[in-house]
Amino acid sequence: MFVCPNCGANINFDPGRQLLHCDFCDTDLSPDSVIQVDDAKEDTYTETEADESSETGYREYTTTIYTCKECGGEILANDNTVATFCSYCGASTVLASRVGKERAPEHIIPFRITKEQSGELYKKAVGKALFAPKYMKEETVVDKFRGIYMPYWIYNFRENRPVSLRAQKDHRSGDYIIHTFYDVNTKVDAEYNGLAFDASSQFSDNLSEAIAPFDIKTAVPFNTSYMSGFYADAADTDSGLYEDNCKSIVISDIYSHISKHPALRSISLKAASAANLGPEHTDIEMGYFPVWFLSVRHKDRLTYAVVNGQTGEVATDIPVDHKKYIISSLILAIPLFLLLTLIPVMRPQYLLIASLAFAIASMIILCSQKNKIHIREHSLDDKGLMSRKAAKGNSGAGAPKPAEAKPVTAPAQQKASSGVGTFFLVVFVVVLLMVGGAIGGLIAAFVIVPIALSMKNKKDSKLVTTGEKISEKAPGRDKFILCLKPLIGAVLAVCVWIFAPAADEYYYIAAVACIAGVLLSFLDIIKCHNELSTRKLPQFDKRGGDE
Repeated sequence: MFVCPNCGANINFDPGRQLLHCDFCDTDLSPDSVIQVDDAKEDTYTETEADESSETGYREYTTTIYTCKECGGEILANDNTVATFCSYCGASTVLASRVGKERAPEHIIPFRITKEQSGELYKKAVGKALFAPKYMKEETVVDKFRGIYMPYWIYNFRENRPVSLRAQKDHRSGDYIIHTFYDVNTKVDAEYNGLAFDASSQFSDNLSEAIAPFDIKTAVPFNTSYMSGFYADAADTDSGLYEDNCKSIVISDIYSHISKHPALRSISLKAASAANLGPEHTDIEMGYFPVWFLSVRHKDRLTYAVVNGQTGEVATDIPVDHKKYIISSLILAIPLFLLLTLIPVMRPQYLLIASLAFAIASMIILCSQKNKIHIREHSLDDKGLMSRKAAKGNSGAGAPKPAEAKPVTAPAQQKASSGVGTFFLVVFVVVLLMVGGAIGGLIAAFVIVPIALSMKNKKDSKLVTTGEKISEKAPGRDKFILCLKPLIGAVLAVCVWIFAPAADEYYYIAAVACIAGVLLSFLDIIKCHNELSTRKLPQFDKRGGDE
């Protein structure tokens, strides 16, 4: 903890003035002039438990308990907590023994945005959302912002060497197209500093990237006094996890600069040769960056909002309020109806085709959203969390050894096999439509397609169970059930279109059924959107303090 030299009270860092401030005697101090005089008392206990699966025949469990020096209460902290508050007296404390446990940080960017400013920025961002739920705009919610220092890996790259690239120029001469190839030899002298990715598996990559970048130029040498009054997490991902991502950014930028050179305007560089631009030197550092974090709970889901504590950039998940959406839709339907009355009467065949197009569009949206939900549920869009899960699965005493790699089908072969199967399925459905008409279409829609999707679902489940691969697409059966409402209307529309009855009533009935399915699917689209904009409980562990 950090105490005031004048009165001995606990002092915290003030982002607005960039000083440590004592609320008791109103003293301001420079962060570099204050030293951490004490820390929470640390006691370590080891328990032994018999375990026949381990080589030693037993397994040891180590527990570390931190006790507040102010009140003697036990401090609640998870394995990655570096700075937190006492749950009983609210005293700020930095667990110095955990700072640099794996690697000492070199930099820290102090908070510049205050809690009040982060709340105003959040309310401004949410206020622009027309269908945002009311509970997200309440003052009691905005007051729950918490300042957290998040660990980041900082990548620095250096490229200073000659490189050779391939280029091509095409021109037509009569009936021939002549390709001229060039070797572009140049020297690259480039330096990239401050490419940062969060090093905490508990901090979603989506949110981290949304509030980027941080200005590393304003960073100061690491000093725990800047953490006073804030939470902080320790790094729990490998330093090389995002190195390839950063190299891709560097290569793409160098390639872009070279291609824009005046001498190369008339020729085009070969993208494949960009691999020669790989940085020759990489330096990785660690730093702590400021983030204001807010979690809003509604029923069994959480909505997150983060604010860049240096620049004020805001990123938040905003679900849609069903009541606001329905009321707004009904109000908007009135001028649309009046507008449609001015349009000449549409032929029933064209109305049917338009309804069918809406149904197909809604099914595409639903399938896309279901795939995104599947990716979110399995954390496939969070590289840090995936690596952490993999590390936990392959570590620890008595942990099972990683299974040997099994021969799997090459991606190209899988793609070809999937393409062939899809081709034959489409051909079969078309034949049914041509031969059986509407009856064939119904068989294809409600018998053949579900069977095919069920087989694909079983294949995907097998891949997940064996641990070979997690598909980035949701099971076909789930998407089929989700698209069932607009699909029924679409099938009815196709049947009427194939039979082509003389009476217009059939076209209108099919069009109305199709539009009804689309309107019902809108509610499913909103539901999927809300599932994407909220998260399961819990993602972040309890922080303690005054929460």
